[in-house]
Amino acid sequence: MPDLAPRAGRRGVYEELFDQARDPAFVIDPVEDRIVAANSAACELLGYSSEELLATPVSRIHPAELPQLHAFVGRVLRDGAGTTLTLTCRTVSGDFLPAEMSLNAFSSGGRSLILALVQDRSGHRRRAPGD
Repeated sequence: MPDLAPRAGRRGVYEELFDQARDPAFVIDPVEDRIVAANSAACELLGYSSEELLATPVSRIHPAELPQLHAFVGRVLRDGAGTTLTLTCRTVSGDFLPAEMSLNAFSSGGRSLILALVQDRSGHRRRAPGD
């Protein structure tokens, strides 16, 4: 697992890149069941303010799929990365969005963390075959 602990002068560049990314991105602490960072696209996707999202456990975003989520995260921590189309994300309004998730494990400051890039796939399910 790569160590991406901040180094002098670099932390600002990574934070800026993360914050400005158009794709929803989260940094998750799987041991603590919490989101430690989320960019504005992630907040918009789920309808939370940044403060609300950082105070919301990951398990609340995936309440109906905890066994599947734990198994997937375990594989990502073991293998370093993984992708799935089988999980959904619960929005602040209670709606469930089907999502494509690409997770990458890394360490920072001695902690195992996960970078999650998420794409809303609800448009794929609404389209008729052949569209």
